[in-house]
Amino acid sequence: MSTPFDVESALFLNELMDVFKISSSDITNKPFIEFLCDFGKPILLSTGASHLWEIEEAVGWIERYDNPLALLHCVLNYPTADENANLGMILSLREKFPQALIGYSDHTLPGDMQILEVATVLGAQILEKHFTFDKTLPGNDHYHAMDRDDLKRFHQRLDRIFNLVGSCRKEPLSSEAPAIANARRSLVAARSIPAGKTIAAEDLTWKRPGHGISPRDIDRVVGQVAARDIDADSLISLGMIVWKTDM
Repeated sequence: MSTPFDVESALFLNELMDVFKISSSDITNKPFIEFLCDFGKPILLSTGASHLWEIEEAVGWIERYDNPLALLHCVLNYPTADENANLGMILSLREKFPQALIGYSDHTLPGDMQILEVATVLGAQILEKHFTFDKTLPGNDHYHAMDRDDLKRFHQRLDRIFNLVGSCRKEPLSSEAPAIANARRSLVAARSIPAGKTIAAEDLTWKRPGHGISPRDIDRVVGQVAARDIDADSLISLGMIVWKTDM
């Protein structure tokens, strides 16, 4: 990709790219944003050094054209100090612009690539990072760009992070089945309960394992009648009770 900074560059790049990237420096450049939107291609808009209202204004200009839109959190420092990365702004963009893809344009020094890892965990779906084959080359970009070793390290660590994050759907894992059975509680007789007695809350307690009637059903058990003598500390089972109502 290449970011155009003028009309001539945009016309040249139009034949080479399927998407247009707009620099943070042009977030207030309405005529240029509208010119780029006229190509009908997706827009990546960097939001460095901008107020929220300025982003809202630029988004409004773009959305009139119905171009697919991604907003990239960005800090307009080259390089950006780690303490200035302010990755929490990714969450702000996600909340304010749910209709757009949210990403991160990173100018921090590569280091261990942890900045991009955190950005990904916070929900950045697009990552922009300058890339070089030689960090010692002259210019304003190479020394804070990532190289192939940085990229390899990032992919390896990100694979592990995705494994740690796992599913976003809250439900028990198959590996937790033994814990469910052994760590949860069952209703247990807190004292001897003679046959024919109406079971009271005071007759019951709860202990591990969770192989019997769950404590969630205590209100159904209380008020039922003991079908036989139940010894103290016995696990309450369905057959010990004469059920007045279905269990």
